[in-house]
Amino acid sequence: MAEDDTWQKAFGEKWDAIVLGTGLKECLLSGLLSVAGKKVLHLDRNPYYGGASASLDVTQFFDKMGSSEKPVEAELGKLRDYSIDLIPKFLMAGGNLVKVLIHTGVSNYIEFKPVDGSFVYSNKAGKVCKVPATPEDAMKSSLMSMMEKTRMMQFTLWVSKVQLADRKTWVAGTMTKKKLELDTMTGKEFFKYWALEQATIDFLTHACCLYLDESYTELPAIEIVKKMQLYLESKTRFAGMTSPFLYPLYGLGELPQAFARLAAVHGGTYMLNHAMGDEGPVFGEGKFEVQYEAGVATGIKVMDTVANASVVIGDPSYFPTLVKKQGAVVRCIAIVNAPLASTNLGSEPAGSYQVIFPGSTIGRKNDLYLFCCSSPHKVAPAGKYIIFCSTIIEGPATGACEGIAQRELAAGLELISAASPAKMFYDMYDLMVPVEDGSQSKVYISESYDATSHFETTITDVLAMYERIVGEKLILTSGPGSSE
Repeated sequence: MAEDDTWQKAFGEKWDAIVLGTGLKECLLSGLLSVAGKKVLHLDRNPYYGGASASLDVTQFFDKMGSSEKPVEAELGKLRDYSIDLIPKFLMAGGNLVKVLIHTGVSNYIEFKPVDGSFVYSNKAGKVCKVPATPEDAMKSSLMSMMEKTRMMQFTLWVSKVQLADRKTWVAGTMTKKKLELDTMTGKEFFKYWALEQATIDFLTHACCLYLDESYTELPAIEIVKKMQLYLESKTRFAGMTSPFLYPLYGLGELPQAFARLAAVHGGTYMLNHAMGDEGPVFGEGKFEVQYEAGVATGIKVMDTVANASVVIGDPSYFPTLVKKQGAVVRCIAIVNAPLASTNLGSEPAGSYQVIFPGSTIGRKNDLYLFCCSSPHKVAPAGKYIIFCSTIIEGPATGACEGIAQRELAAGLELISAASPAKMFYDMYDLMVPVEDGSQSKVYISESYDATSHFETTITDVLAMYERIVGEKLILTSGPGSSE
């Protein structure tokens, strides 16, 4: 525990940036700014790292979920083997988050393990199916008829070979060659050319390209192909991968702590909350006050002590008057005793995987996301699976949380209920976004974590914030000291 005056000494220094909250987005920004030579002071009202994206032991998790029960080893297995993420998300192996971890050197502090499976729910097949992103997978898939498999095989083979930097390769077709103007034709026109069924388009765009809605129909087709190629490349990024995703051993809580070490190396300071005599927590709820001069942030004030900085950064919970609600997420978090149906890879059940339920296949506007992880990633004891199922609330968001979850998550809960759940918890949280982008006030606020079970939207928010803060796009390298 820090001495009572340690935080006041830190506040007396001049900082380039003050970051509030040690959630993953804030830690990523803190690390990126530190590597860029900025002097960063990073504070958190909690006595632990991670904020809304922390990893908790099973007792902490039960408390967080408001359970009156205590975890029992006879029911749940070895309690010390649990590390439960509050907002778990997988990392695309070839995606920007992994590139940021390499760029900052944080990848050296954490051990990652490939995720076993990537699945999609099909109402046509009436079950969870492996995402058929390659020609080989397409021919084996139960998602499609034989004719559709042939079309899908031709499509995935073309996607894997086309070179987006060379327009000469934008030619498709076997008998009749056609030049596809990928930069001007829309996604709708692109899929019309390939004559794929809508059910096939749904899993390609939602489970491979990870689109959250149907906006792809009006986007340039080249964006769809880029996302498809990222999915395919990610599956072969590291040896032994059977999905395009990675996940750290012991959960995502390892990431904020790794960034804390990184910040210290670059002259930054992390300070978690601690008590100060009879006055209570130094950084408790409501203790942070942004200081302004002519409408521009100049620092943070805590208990009459001011820390000066050029910019202030934080998650929405630190700035309740500067954010607005943009929907809400409902989730079920379950500890189950058996793998979910149809999630085997070969003869063995997958220990970690994502299942995406495209909204159109389950009568919804928004997709439903299911995350599963277990003992191989050291987040649960052997024989237990931690499952999260989440989505955007479409109906009324009032009433008992469990009732709302039963309505909104019905397709996922049906699978979970069949897997002998030992414990099931439900919760909801608001999706908050900043009312302005920070360019005027110099207060930069991240968006709440969405319902997805992957980090693609998270890293997009981080990189956009970095560009607004620094004034230029981040150039990702192959590691500290690299000229690439």
